Amino acid sequence: MFKFDFDNFAKSALNEIGDVLVDKAKSNMDKVSVGRVYIIGGKAHIASRAGESPNNLSGALNNTIRFEIDKNTLEFGAGNEKVDYAKYLEDGTSKMDARPNYTKSILESKSKIDKVISDELDKNIRFENV
Repeated sequence: MFKFDFDNFAKSALNEIGDVLVDKAKSNMDKVSVGRVYIIGGKAHIASRAGESPNNLSGALNNTIRFEIDKNTLEFGAGNEKVDYAKYLEDGTSKMDARPNYTKSILESKSKIDKVISDELDKNIRFENV
């Protein structure tokens, strides 16, 4: 008899994929992209270039990068009530080109995501004698 525990597969795979995406998004923000220099609060901040992940200013955005799982759906991104600018960086605005960290993280993690899915499939497929 063949058994496949889809709920266990989905829960385990989505949690591992979420961890991969969060790690990648945070590591992308650790790389400095050289753009314009702004003085903010008396300190120089180097803004990222369009198309690159945003550079860290205070760490607030980086600290809100997370994933959530609802049933069999993974949501990945950043921001909260105090850090409400993640979507503007990701998508851009009429005055600023996008800094797509989350899209970039997903695309750059594709091979790791494929491996997680494959490994989890192997763990959750069982053949039993009847």
